Formats: sequence, structure tokens, C-alpha cells
Amino acid sequence: MGELTADVRYEDKRNRLTCAFRGILAIPHVIISYFWGIVAEIVAIPQWFIIVFTGKRNEALWDLQESWLSYAGRVSAYQYLLFDEYPAFGSDQSRVPMVQDLAYVEPASRLTNGLRFIWIIPAMILGIIFAIAMSVVLLIAWFAILFTGRFPVGMFDFTMKGLRFTLQLTAYGLIMTDTYPKWGSGVPAVGTSPEPTPIAPPATPGMVPPAPAT
Repeated sequence: MGELTADVRYEDKRNRLTCAFRGILAIPHVIISYFWGIVAEIVAIPQWFIIVFTGKRNEALWDLQESWLSYAGRVSAYQYLLFDEYPAFGSDQSRVPMVQDLAYVEPASRLTNGLRFIWIIPAMILGIIFAIAMSVVLLIAWFAILFTGRFPVGMFDFTMKGLRFTLQLTAYGLIMTDTYPKWGSGVPAVGTSPEPTPIAPPATPGMVPPAPAT
């Protein structure tokens, strides 16, 4: 039915300076994402009528929403300290170690979309709870990065799960998908996640690497 997936490559060492001022550095992206998001919400209105009367999604309207959601995902991940690379403005995904995907599915349930404002309530309540927990975790992680230069793995994983749930909730609320948000879901299939940077094994003390063959 179209499940949103998202993942960020974990980096052991982090940039303390950019993380310290992440809230300031993200401001231009937050402003653009906010106003672009308003357009995505407005577009959901005609999309709702189209689905209720035809049982199908309009692909052009969906594409407009998806382009914003992809951008919003990168902006949120940057705000959440999940990576240090500064995101590009717009639809360019190549500058950050993040993958996000949501497949377009034309058939749509008239019932669940027509009553989406009711079906989404439990997920919204969970979203609020998770958002509070993420705020606490991110505050602790922010201090951890400042003092150690590292994002604790457990906190990183929790934040990543929270981001996935938030993006799934947003996509569901904008009637982009009929897949209900679920905590812990949305992990990309093997081979689609950002590849970690290979690290050469340390040389054994006292050992000299062999000379290349001639």
C-alpha cells in the first residue's frame, strides 16, 4: 500500500561546532520547509475530494506533496543531528547521507481517506508522546556530541525511529498513503541504505606491508 522508508548512515565522529549551532544553521531550511509545507497541505484538499469520488490518487498532486516531504525529511534529520552535511535547498538528495522513499500508489481507500481525520487520531497521540521523548533524547545527545564528539548509537537509533514515524504520520495525514504509521517500521530494504564509508584496518605493530608486485 506504499510504506514510507527512511534511513541515515551513522557516523561515529561528529562535527561539534555545527552541532552546537544546528538550531541556527537550520533556520533557512526550516522557513522554506514551513511555507512549502503549507502548499502540500492545501493540495491535500482537492486530493481528498478526488479520492472520495474516484478511489484514485492524482499523481501530479501527489508528486508535489512528495517533493516537499522528501525535503522536509532531510531538514528534520539535519535538525535532529543525524548528519552534519548541510542539505541542498530543493529536491537534491545527493548531498546528505540519507535515503527516503515513498512509492506512489494510485488506488486509494475511499473509506479510510474520507474519514482520515478520525483514523489518524491514535497515531497523532502517539506522535506527540514520541516527540516529547525525542526532545529529551536529543537534548542529551546534543551535550554528548559537544563533550565527546559522538552521537550515542542507542540515542541515534531511537531518533531515527522517531523521524520515520513522524514522516509516516505526515504522509498519512496528507493522504499520500493508506499505510498506517507504525513505530519501528520504515527501514529500507537491504542494499538501499546509504553505504558507510569503508575504514582501512589498522596495521599490525612491527609489520611492514609487502611491496607491490612488479
